[in-house]
Amino acid sequence: MLGAIIGDMVGSVYELTKIKTKRFNIFNQNMKMTDDSLLTIAVSKTLLANYPVQYDQHSLEKIQHELAEHFIDAFIRKPFAGFGGMFIDWCIHSREKGRIEPPYNSFGNGSAMRISPVGWIAQSEEEVKLLSKTVTEITHNHAEGLKGAEAVAMAIYLSLHGYSKEEIKERMAHDYYPSIENLDFDDLVENYKFNATCQGSVPQAIYCFLISNSLEDTIRNCIAIGGDCDTIGAMAGSIAEAYYQKDRLSEFEDKFLYFMIEPKVEDLIQEFYK
Repeated sequence: MLGAIIGDMVGSVYELTKIKTKRFNIFNQNMKMTDDSLLTIAVSKTLLANYPVQYDQHSLEKIQHELAEHFIDAFIRKPFAGFGGMFIDWCIHSREKGRIEPPYNSFGNGSAMRISPVGWIAQSEEEVKLLSKTVTEITHNHAEGLKGAEAVAMAIYLSLHGYSKEEIKERMAHDYYPSIENLDFDDLVENYKFNATCQGSVPQAIYCFLISNSLEDTIRNCIAIGGDCDTIGAMAGSIAEAYYQKDRLSEFEDKFLYFMIEPKVEDLIQEFYK
């Protein structure tokens, strides 16, 4: 969760700006939390309120209803945080009608940018899949939207349970995105374009983690390739956090948590990791 927020904040400064380098000031005072962080926080709040998660139909439907309310509240509180057009319409119509609107068949990467708490909460791969679907399908019920979210959640789960990068790469390529095998960093830096779909950004985010040596390096990779930097940073950062720092915060994370993130969000993060 923290890795997602950090990746989002750093990327918020560089979205649509292709700087083609990993050398930049990562503690930019203009950074901010966007919709990526706000919806990740909404997922976290909902899962904490329902922890330990029960996987019967009634309990999962309760999670969906509460999560939808948190999503709508996040939009109402900060409507200019970068939410997608279909998500905005869904929130407005749900609020106007006093009931949760049906999902809108999206395969946008909004499904994967907010999913990180699932990878921490789930206790098995089957739970990752079921909880990811539960969280995602209230808005993103397209197969690609569901797949993108599950891939990120699964990568986090595998990272937390001792899988090596090579093993994670094999699983991601076999189960989700074979294209990961053919990605090349230099080529991405030169040629990758903005793409807000799951299929056009989740593989790149996972790859930025796979070739990194730390959470900070992961995020620098994301900014260097450009495109939808805040969302790619959120996805890759969430995986890197799980892989590199399972039991303690790095100095890099400490700086963000205590100096760059507002206190009420810091409190939620601390509660989530208890």
